[in-house]
Amino acid sequence: MSTQLRLGLLLGVTFGLWNLISTQVDPYAEDTIPALLVFYGPMFAIWGFAGFRASCRSGRTTDAIFVGATLALVTFTVFVVARLITVNLSLDLTSQRLDWQSLMARFRASGFTSLRAYANYEYVAGAPFKIFVASLIGAAMGLVGGLCGALADRLPNIALHPTPPASHSRRSRRG
Repeated sequence: MSTQLRLGLLLGVTFGLWNLISTQVDPYAEDTIPALLVFYGPMFAIWGFAGFRASCRSGRTTDAIFVGATLALVTFTVFVVARLITVNLSLDLTSQRLDWQSLMARFRASGFTSLRAYANYEYVAGAPFKIFVASLIGAAMGLVGGLCGALADRLPNIALHPTPPASHSRRSRRG
């Protein structure tokens, strides 16, 4: 199994468990912007760092983009499954959250008789789009990491091999 697949599985499980535990600890916590940054920021940073490493290894930014996108695809596929499990385990509590009110309104208008069936339907129906967006974010983070890797690859060359001043590079023509 490739490194991206293993790391993606590990990240998906880790962030899935983080989400499950935080939901069990505080089921009414809202998905505010700071909370989302604390949760997704490390995930995105890891995708960028993986792109950085790929760029440093191969010297190609395209490899960094591919690694970031692949890692994000695997991470988010696993995370979406873990999130679905979390929703099913804590449906009674999370359905009372303010950020679930639009889902609850759609449920009442949907004709579904089971909130659990409707929530699963919503999550499964939205999964391809969420995974696609995460893969695009992974590609972007891989690009940023790859550009940083390309820059870092050039910096040591500048420091180790400085260009001599112009006066030292010419020979004197005294006769």
